[in-house]
Amino acid sequence: MSPVKIVPWRAISVAPVILVSGPQDFFAERAIKTVRDLLRKQIENLETVESEASEYVQGQVFDLASAGLFGDSKLVVFDGAERCSDSFITDIIEYLKQPAEDAVVIIRHNGKSVRGKKMLEAIRASETALEATCIEQTKDAERLSFVEAEFNSNGRKIQRAAAQSLIEIFGKDFEELAAACSQLQNDDAGEVTVELVQRYFGGRLETDGFKIADSAFEGRSAESLLLLRHSLAQGLAGVLIISAFERKVRQMASVIGNPRATASSIGVPDWVFEKIRKSTAGWTEDSVANVIHALADTDFAIKGGEGDSTFALERLVTLVANKGKH
Repeated sequence: MSPVKIVPWRAISVAPVILVSGPQDFFAERAIKTVRDLLRKQIENLETVESEASEYVQGQVFDLASAGLFGDSKLVVFDGAERCSDSFITDIIEYLKQPAEDAVVIIRHNGKSVRGKKMLEAIRASETALEATCIEQTKDAERLSFVEAEFNSNGRKIQRAAAQSLIEIFGKDFEELAAACSQLQNDDAGEVTVELVQRYFGGRLETDGFKIADSAFEGRSAESLLLLRHSLAQGLAGVLIISAFERKVRQMASVIGNPRATASSIGVPDWVFEKIRKSTAGWTEDSVANVIHALADTDFAIKGGEGDSTFALERLVTLVANKGKH
């Protein structure tokens, strides 16, 4: 059999079995969304099923990939294949021999573990599979190419100096870079210039609050506290930090306990919704309520209600990093 076709994540296309590999989760989310969007253009009643490879039970891939009650086509996404069960490995190898005709199966493996090596080898030897790579991009030239591609893919132009300015502002955070590119394209129809970038994002301090919030909500306590202290030392106002945390907790509250929540219902792009949904793991309605109360207390503290506003912010960050548990 011919070896698998390997493409960068942005060039992903539809195939019976798709391996989305590499450590860059944001690129992986975008790649999976691209496949979903392509299928929805072709198939009116596409059914999407998402599952964790670590929770896989024997025979599941055959059941999920089989046609629905009304013969609807399916997109089946298995996340976390680097933590997969033994039965997952065995079944995927078997499934590769005869993939379902009306299904696309995506396997997400971050490459940080050798778990599933035999399965990966089988996928890469299959003539019915495709591999989309999501490698880390650490060089400025790579980030520059990313920004330019964000505009080129929509038929828009950005000056090289303007793209470099965005990178200086947002650094290595591809999620924020993508969001900034999207905002610039939505709000301006002409070529994006340095002046336009500075007009939108020159007040970069506000976005640092979202970095702190993201780190805390992802459970990285030590990192989020360091970010908080650094930002405060650089002059970031406490109210901006509170604003960032309030936005995050509102998004989470709209998803937790609401199986009908969608990207459109909470007003965010699909990839942002997927990130919010994943970040709710380990949270409950009670723990979200704890954070909401803590936000009110912290807001009171930084507006003069307590003598040490820094301690109040650190207390909030620690609570959030502990998933709202006191």
